Amino acid sequence: MRMHNIRIKLLAPFILGTLVLTIALTWYTYTSARQSLENAILLISRAKTFQTSGAITLLFKGMTASTQSLATGSHTMALLDGPSKPEVVQAAIERLDAFTHVNEYYRSILIVDTSGTCIASNNPEQIGNHYADKDYVRQALQGVFNFGDISVGRVTKKFSSVSAGPINSGGNIVGALILIADYPKIVDYEAESDHDSQNVFTMLIDPEGMFIVHKNMDLMGSKTQRFPELYEKLSGVSEQGDVVRYAFEGKTHIGFAQLEKTSGTLVITSGAQNEVFAPAYKLGLTLFIISFSFLCVISLVVFRFANSILESLLFLIQYAKRVSEGDAQLRLETSLRKDELGTLHNALHNLVNTLQDALEKSKDASKAKSEFLANMSHEIRTPLNIIIGIAQLGLGDNTLSTKQLSYVEKIHMAARSLLGVINDVLDISKVEAGMLSMERIPFNMKESLVNILAVHHENAMGKNLSLSLEYSPDTPFFFIGDPLRIGQILNNLIGNSIKFTNEGSISVRCWGEIEENGNTAVINFSVTDTGIGMSQAVIDVLFQPFTQADTSISRKFGGTGLGLAISKRIIKLMDGNISVESKEGQGSTFSFFIKLPLAEEEQEQQNTSSLVTTFETLDLKERRILVAEDNMMNQFLLQEMLEPTGAQIVMTNNGQEAVDAVQSGSFDLVFMDMQMPVMGGLEATSKIREIPAAKDLPIIAITANALEEDKNKGLAVGMNAYLTKPIDSAELLRTLNFWLGKR
Repeated sequence: MRMHNIRIKLLAPFILGTLVLTIALTWYTYTSARQSLENAILLISRAKTFQTSGAITLLFKGMTASTQSLATGSHTMALLDGPSKPEVVQAAIERLDAFTHVNEYYRSILIVDTSGTCIASNNPEQIGNHYADKDYVRQALQGVFNFGDISVGRVTKKFSSVSAGPINSGGNIVGALILIADYPKIVDYEAESDHDSQNVFTMLIDPEGMFIVHKNMDLMGSKTQRFPELYEKLSGVSEQGDVVRYAFEGKTHIGFAQLEKTSGTLVITSGAQNEVFAPAYKLGLTLFIISFSFLCVISLVVFRFANSILESLLFLIQYAKRVSEGDAQLRLETSLRKDELGTLHNALHNLVNTLQDALEKSKDASKAKSEFLANMSHEIRTPLNIIIGIAQLGLGDNTLSTKQLSYVEKIHMAARSLLGVINDVLDISKVEAGMLSMERIPFNMKESLVNILAVHHENAMGKNLSLSLEYSPDTPFFFIGDPLRIGQILNNLIGNSIKFTNEGSISVRCWGEIEENGNTAVINFSVTDTGIGMSQAVIDVLFQPFTQADTSISRKFGGTGLGLAISKRIIKLMDGNISVESKEGQGSTFSFFIKLPLAEEEQEQQNTSSLVTTFETLDLKERRILVAEDNMMNQFLLQEMLEPTGAQIVMTNNGQEAVDAVQSGSFDLVFMDMQMPVMGGLEATSKIREIPAAKDLPIIAITANALEEDKNKGLAVGMNAYLTKPIDSAELLRTLNFWLGKR
């Protein structure tokens, strides 16, 4: 059957060609006009900037030569080399007066002694005045030639400046010479250069960030604090000059800027962009109106001769839009049309159906992955909890022989290593799913770093490596952030350095700088070792997941290759970045920075509860603790860990038994597992909270469910804290001390 050509029905070749030509012509004309105007404005701005900057340079060079000539003159030396005699002072004054008459732009010349007191001047009123409080005088008396105040008069338009130079006699600074000059106007800040009705003007900013020339005289004298974004934008301008675009007073400006090297004055010639490009805007608007008229005519023709086709197209577009916005249930019926539009309709139908099926499969796969990770975490952490817990108990048993303790210690280390692998896999999964969250609590940074290094001290000593910390004295101590995640990064970097270093040292540095807002700081860290180093090829892929230097490295040193990938993502969550410098055989330096809000010292201290040192010293003889745990080995482990406290411990095998126990008896604290037969921990916690007497009863989750969403569910139903298996004895001790200790 003959296929109908939809393009013929929609547009005739002439109409299509006219449309394309009109759009292309409009765009080309507008962009060409805009570029031409921009080039012209930049050319004018560049010339005026160089002209003004050159004039300033010549003036300051002349002042430099005059100041140095007068400072080394015989009359000046005679005045300061010995006791001042009237005739010597008068001779010096006459020379200064003659110099100012010869150089009409020099307003005043002063000679001051080492105390900053004027002892000679062409202006008698200045003799005896003290100038020691002026920065340029102090620098001159220290042997530095410099320029002082720079200004432009609002009325006179004169360019005024001050230069000061040391007076050196026999290698000693015996005074300073100050030259104050008023030059004719270099730039008239009220004048504008006209270029096809486009205005550009010149402004000057002194080294202190103050406007000394601007066509808006109200801005003259304004400093950096008033326009911080402008100064940040212009901070990169060099002595060679740069094209600049900046926003100022609600307008975007374009022009050319140069840093005058002698005085450090920033010279900027620019114009408001909306005025500069006004002709291009007008031309573009005119062509747009013409083009729009053509489009209206073409649209009417298309609507008249191909209304049915347009309706079908609009329907398909609306359908595609709704599907793209997430309406996955919307279905499209098969079309009976035989032209290209029918082909498009059916192709879109098949494509959407395929995508919808793929989306369902992806959701199922994502759900299965999450369930698998949760189940894997739970199933592995449960036996690990028993292994690590019993190993900890064994390490504290003084009846074991040295050899037996060595076996137990190796079991404990292997289990902790396996736990680290599990945590890495879960963390990288959270990162990829966008579920990695950060705490915001006050903490002491230096104290945290000291504790981190203490953890690695034994491993470093075991390899005869020195491990040191350098904390900059200017760096604050107290911040608001996630100390555990910062510790995770540093533990990974320090652990890697110890792993890959056989001799030498590992040094950790921390330094910071408070930002201008005074509320946040950029904290920098570096970990440097003398280890095996890396090639550039290894560095290029170092932060990718599951990456090791090569297979021999992983065989020799172990590791999943996830630590650095996780660390990089955690650093990015704290608005930072990480980098590495390394050479094979010469060691490596890992550097990263993060941004953290500052905290008051009192905040951090309030966040820290006093801790007892052992379970025995906790002394909970009058307390009753309920444990809801279905695993017999976990019951045994908790019984052994809690027994030294002296508390009465009641064991239950599921959530229902825990609820019944709370209803029939009084308890001071409940440890609740999440996954149990008959009734789980979430439901049991909800039912306990319904008991009036248990409204404030502390309920602590002890579970192998380590995902953040599981923790949030537990806290939402009324749990007070969340401990994950394997149970860390120190964390368990801190929890008991917080909820049952003497606070």
